[in-house]
Amino acid sequence: MVIIKSFKKINKIFIGSRKTLAFSLIEVIVSVSIFSVIILSMTGIFKMVIDGQRGAIATQNVQESLKYFLEVINKEIRMAVDSEGFCEVASGDVFNLVQTQDGDVLYFKNFYGECVVYATETEGESKRFKISRGANSGYISPKQINIDELNFVLSSGINSQNLITINIKARALNAPNTEAAMTLQTSLSSRYYK
Repeated sequence: MVIIKSFKKINKIFIGSRKTLAFSLIEVIVSVSIFSVIILSMTGIFKMVIDGQRGAIATQNVQESLKYFLEVINKEIRMAVDSEGFCEVASGDVFNLVQTQDGDVLYFKNFYGECVVYATETEGESKRFKISRGANSGYISPKQINIDELNFVLSSGINSQNLITINIKARALNAPNTEAAMTLQTSLSSRYYK
């Protein structure tokens, strides 16, 4: 008799514990809904972080490209010499500025006696910086960067020293929501005195 009573107690405990382990349909639906909301919000946050990172990388690429262009042109303009009627520049002048429909073109003679031309040229779907030195020419901006505007302003300063102001608008060619644009302006002068 004692054995039967103990089996009944064990059975009651076992059956009772099975009832507490089960979930109702409402509980399952609520927990799945909460889990879905959490996963969807985490996915949205992850997408925002990825888009922010892409925008930062695009801005960095534009900035590095413009920085490289300005370093190259800065050194060469500072070392420009009197062209003596060479390189489409009038005798006695250091620089010649020609305006075209694609943007401004700057001509001058560098320290090594080469004719230097700075301009923009369309290649494929991007407009790029192009430098020509004598018979050699090449691009100094990557295809992923589009130069929207390149303007040179030439003015004479003290003692007829030429001053060139450069205005540049550039942007990275990416998806529209991560497109990074930048506008820069700087002024340079030649070390050549008349």
